[in-house]
Amino acid sequence: MRLLVLSLLIALFSVHEIRGQGEPFSFTEINLKPANPNKYRLAHPFEIIYGPDDHLYITEKVGRVVRVNPVTGLRQIILDHRASTFITSHSSFSISQDGMMGMALHPAFGTGTSQDFIYIAYTYSAGNARISRFNYTGGASPVLNNETVLIQGIPANNDHSSGRLIFGADSLLYYSCGDLGANQFGNRCAEIRSQKLPSAANISSANYSRYSGKILRINRDGSIPSTNPYFAGVQSHIFTIGHRNSQGLVTQKAPTDGTQYPVPYPGGKIFNSEHGPRTDDEINEIIGGRNYGWPYIAGYLDNINYSYIIWATSANCASTGYTENAIPSGAMIRQESDSVLTNFQPPMSTLYTVCNPLPLSKCNASGTDWMKYATIAPASIDYYANSNGLAIPDWYPSLLVPTLRRGVLYRYKMNATSSGFDSDSIPYFRTANRYRDIAISRDGLRIYIITDSVGTTSGPSGTGTTSLANPGAILEFMYTGTLLPVDENKPGAKPVKKDGLRVFPNPASNFIQVQFADQLFSRHTRYILFDMSGRKIMEGTNTAKDFKINTRNIKSGVYLLKIHDGRGLEVASEKIMIQQ
Repeated sequence: MRLLVLSLLIALFSVHEIRGQGEPFSFTEINLKPANPNKYRLAHPFEIIYGPDDHLYITEKVGRVVRVNPVTGLRQIILDHRASTFITSHSSFSISQDGMMGMALHPAFGTGTSQDFIYIAYTYSAGNARISRFNYTGGASPVLNNETVLIQGIPANNDHSSGRLIFGADSLLYYSCGDLGANQFGNRCAEIRSQKLPSAANISSANYSRYSGKILRINRDGSIPSTNPYFAGVQSHIFTIGHRNSQGLVTQKAPTDGTQYPVPYPGGKIFNSEHGPRTDDEINEIIGGRNYGWPYIAGYLDNINYSYIIWATSANCASTGYTENAIPSGAMIRQESDSVLTNFQPPMSTLYTVCNPLPLSKCNASGTDWMKYATIAPASIDYYANSNGLAIPDWYPSLLVPTLRRGVLYRYKMNATSSGFDSDSIPYFRTANRYRDIAISRDGLRIYIITDSVGTTSGPSGTGTTSLANPGAILEFMYTGTLLPVDENKPGAKPVKKDGLRVFPNPASNFIQVQFADQLFSRHTRYILFDMSGRKIMEGTNTAKDFKINTRNIKSGVYLLKIHDGRGLEVASEKIMIQQ
């Protein structure tokens, strides 16, 4: 694992040049931009989406949705639903894990087809969540209104509500419903229902109490899709079972320029990130009908660092203070290997498994701490696709996972078939914050991370702190290095050239002419000419919009010309034939 960790020194109201894994990024706190007249802190943000209108859409757990211009930082409150949103507890030190949570924009949002709908998941009473559709009206004072409730009575709680909402490639809604924090802390005497299945009578009466610990697949009107899997002979909204706290859900995106890179596009897979029990956070591919193991299995079926201690089976459950380091008297204990699960789906990766194999309570020298805080607490997940043939070098395709305990964005480089990873976790942007969710701009150059308003983090020093560097913030990390054109050796690859730039003649002899349009020109232009083995032949700089590159002394052959603007961003990559 590459553990080259980035340390950031952050001062408010300024832009910084930082580097992650040797890659240059600028850093800005969007909500505190100097030109922003209404500087603000977000109120416990949960979801952030980069919209097709190049604005950020954010849910706040207190019951609001805000729309933010990432250029100016200007915030508009487009929905104030606080009167209808239930939160179990809320203070200046903490907030419970319910309230307003996931959000998804209709696949045709902003396309002029009168389908400007936004779907939102929120708790409306103690223990109950709903998914509603709102109409979006734009203009100078945009607003969400005309709520239509699609489904309600979904289980929720003060802990592990999960609550992530996305559209799949099939244009259906997917919702992660957590295990409600059962079997731990204040909920230690409650039963984990991640393996419990509803009956036909439950579904016909809209009793969804056994939806906890599941990922749901829902029609856009709230009904059950006819293609949903059957569990124990019953078809419901349930798509997968055996989940703990799936706070991350993402749909794999196709390349936006139509190229089949790096292999023919395997098609709209769904991935999740999931909190483990002090061990074995997970990244999974979500496949309909599969069982992801919880609470019988955490991570891989390996009998390492986890046993299912069923607190509710102890007569002393309510009177025994909760700790992972002690087992209440008489509690039933199950090893991972005690369970044989139908359609068990192991994770793509665990984050991380520590300790040597059990016996129980023997994972360290003293035998008292049989579960260790090895987890990173993944709060979300996103998929990095190439944008119009461009990408940050070596990033496409990757899964990006923001974390709560570390204040780090981890990148997992995927293999060619998106079935596994070519590299272990690669850390970026470490700060003393709790990273809650992530959005990526349409050009793939800007990464937006929202941070929790309160809570604890291990911080850059590795020690726990409740003093967050940027609470309730929108952090923008913008790549400022050279862009990577689609690899010319990959199938379907295309050379890159931005509109407003001409490179001619081709074939060339004595010179190559470069002409910039006004909108693309920046005064300091750099060009590099490579031969097809990757060897640099010549390079230079220019400050004119229209200039010539002298090729009189270049041998006949095929070359690759790369042109960078004044910020170092690559704006052209074109094959040139030189004939002398």
